[in-house]
Amino acid sequence: MKKPLIGITSSYEHNPDMLNSHKTSVSMDYSLAIIEAGGIPVVLPVHDNIEVIRNLAGYLDGLLLSGGVDPDPVLFGEDCLQGLGNISPERDKFEYMMLEEFEKNKKPILGICRGLQLANIYYGGTLYQDISYVNTQIQHKQKWHPDLPTHNVDILGNNHIFYEIFGKNTRVNSFHHQMIKDIAPSLTPIAESSDGIIEAFWKEDHPFFYATQWHPEMMSVRGNKDMKKIFNKFIDACL
Repeated sequence: MKKPLIGITSSYEHNPDMLNSHKTSVSMDYSLAIIEAGGIPVVLPVHDNIEVIRNLAGYLDGLLLSGGVDPDPVLFGEDCLQGLGNISPERDKFEYMMLEEFEKNKKPILGICRGLQLANIYYGGTLYQDISYVNTQIQHKQKWHPDLPTHNVDILGNNHIFYEIFGKNTRVNSFHHQMIKDIAPSLTPIAESSDGIIEAFWKEDHPFFYATQWHPEMMSVRGNKDMKKIFNKFIDACL
């Protein structure tokens, strides 16, 4: 059976060893999770060549919007506030262009952490620029092993794959300081933590478009069987 090609977005980073030089990088966990689920990972460098992007969207069977730096608040009409981290307008532009092409083709999309946040902005939502603007005592940015869960998540509704995988609740890891403030009108929250933070959404009018605020790839490649099922479902949708 032919394995599906999965595009994985990457960071656009300055190369510290020389002037006016940039590099592409992304955690190996994303690629390993795709490989273990039966897909072929293709790391996508940041650029704005629309012809290449359209060709990529035609060749690829699925898109994984990976984690990374903060989206630029200008995308949802705000100034940069205290607590905002590094931003990458070049990456924002590239991922917007990829989302537009994948929307046209209605091909499967999985968003993780920044991927959830950027997709929410793309469809008209907003973010809290830092956890300091949220009333919570939950540790949303853990500093221990990547596969160890930090907090509980309640699964909302029962007509989507996350309920099929997890049932009514699960425990997740957490590596973020930003989170959804206003959910985009076309997106449906399907998981939240006890402090009301949206931890996952589903785009119901899309064949497969799910996103998590946590990092299932870190847990999946370190043996968590339920988190592996997210990637299995994703790859199955891409066949």
